[in-house]
Parts: sequence; C-alpha cells; structure tokens
Amino acid sequence: MTNDPATNHYVAQAMKPLDNPDAQTLRVVKLANSLATLCSGASLNKKALYAYMTETRFAEIMGKAYNEAAFLADSSFRYFDYRALAHLCAGSAYLFGPDGHLAQGLLKPGRGKPGMSYDPGNPLVILPPIARKS
Repeated sequence: MTNDPATNHYVAQAMKPLDNPDAQTLRVVKLANSLATLCSGASLNKKALYAYMTETRFAEIMGKAYNEAAFLADSSFRYFDYRALAHLCAGSAYLFGPDGHLAQGLLKPGRGKPGMSYDPGNPLVILPPIARKS
C-alpha cells in the first residue's frame, strides 16, 4: 500500500472535498480521530487539531446546519471497512502528517497499518456517528 493518491483510491477519495464546507470540516475531524484510534502507533496532535478547528470555525457550526453537515460527513463513512482502514492508515502521513495535504499536523503517524486484525467474517469497521447538536 502507498500514500500516493494516484495509486491509493481511498486516499484520493479522502482528498476530494465535500460540497458543504461545514461537512468537510466535520469529516476531516472524524477521519483524523478515527485514524488516531484505529491505526497502529498513530496519535492525535491535539494542539494542531484545536488550531484546525479554530481556523475552520468548527465551534460556529450549530443547529440545523450542524446536523446537516454531520449527516453528510457521516455518509462518507457509510461503507467503511477494513480495506479502507488499511489504505487510509498507509496514507495517514500524506493526509495528516507534518506536510499533510488534507490538514497539516493533525496526526503523528504510526506504522501505517491498522491496529486490529482482519476479521473475514465481519470486515466492516463501525465508526460512531458524529454527535448531533441542538
């Protein structure tokens, strides 16, 4: 696996921005959190995440706009499986490393592979939905 979006379909898909900028912000935060949790040795850079959230005005996304953005962002993870996770772990440095092309410095990349083993009986990786705001 590679971190080059020309040969890694999942990284290329992650690089495509959503039409809704609020949904894009929520998707980037969810993806960074998910990779930090599920990729072996990866960890979230909380200072960089806070700076990203401040820069994108994350806290200002409220009410109906937040719920719509959360729905759109969650929809991009609907068919998230082990294969997608493995490819995104391999591309995590490209997406979120010090020279990250999606958001810089959000992750301290690990080994570039999932931290869990593959289960052929259940390849889906269930990610928690983005919490709704009132």
